[in-house]
Amino acid sequence: MTAQAIARPARKVAKWKLEEVDELAKLIQDYPVVAVFKLVGLRANLLHEIRKILRDKAILRVAKKTLFCKAAEKAGKPGLKQLLEDIKEPVGFIFSKIDAFKLKLILDKNRIPMHAKAGERADMDVIVPEMNTGLPPGPILGDFGKLKIPTKIEGGQIWIAKDTLVAKKGDVISPLLASLLARLDIKAVLKGVEIVKAYVDGVILTSEDLTIDLEKIKEDLRSAYTDAVNLATEIGYTVRETIIPLLVKAEAQARALAIEAEIPARDVITEIILRAERMAVALKQAIKES
Repeated sequence: MTAQAIARPARKVAKWKLEEVDELAKLIQDYPVVAVFKLVGLRANLLHEIRKILRDKAILRVAKKTLFCKAAEKAGKPGLKQLLEDIKEPVGFIFSKIDAFKLKLILDKNRIPMHAKAGERADMDVIVPEMNTGLPPGPILGDFGKLKIPTKIEGGQIWIAKDTLVAKKGDVISPLLASLLARLDIKAVLKGVEIVKAYVDGVILTSEDLTIDLEKIKEDLRSAYTDAVNLATEIGYTVRETIIPLLVKAEAQARALAIEAEIPARDVITEIILRAERMAVALKQAIKES
């Protein structure tokens, strides 16, 4: 019997893999929004905190990409595999019933302060406060000096003499500063889960698509509201927001008309007399000059 005639035994799939695919397929069916994030650089304690933040809002799951793709096929949503295109690193998944834009806002708002690594940019102004460092005098005093952090020695320990700004928001953290901040337990960066892509109603949205500048939107809404009220007031369109400006405008126009027409109404008689007096003074001056 030739080797070709010998049937190869079917590879047995591990039970846990089958169960994982089933669980992922159910999540895909139950949750309309599926987002993917990269795991590189995320610590286990950070993921734990994010899970707590998303409790009752979404489910965070770490899974192998191959198993997720099989689950997408099983759930009848093969388009979900596009989430993993061009992603080589290990990933995690978020299954959500809330809007993808809101999900990203929640994640961005709840980033957690962490110690900075060399080369990272500070996410805030970093201040070393006046404090007892608990460190004994030694070579580290030279590090404080290089970073222009004033110190003093009291009780055999190094004290920071005054609050010192060591990095502004956006500054690159140097290796020396990163090491010192870690020893002082001062956090300079905000870490969190950052959505790379999200699948919503058959559409793939990138991180850029989901990014919303809330402050700009608020400013645009305020500006649009002001412009709308001004336009409605100008054309005399009566709604709750314009009724007071319209009444004020009408009163001002009525007063101006009454004064111009010299109607001796109680509310304008004083202005009419003052206007007549100014005209008389001007006439007297003109006669004198002529």
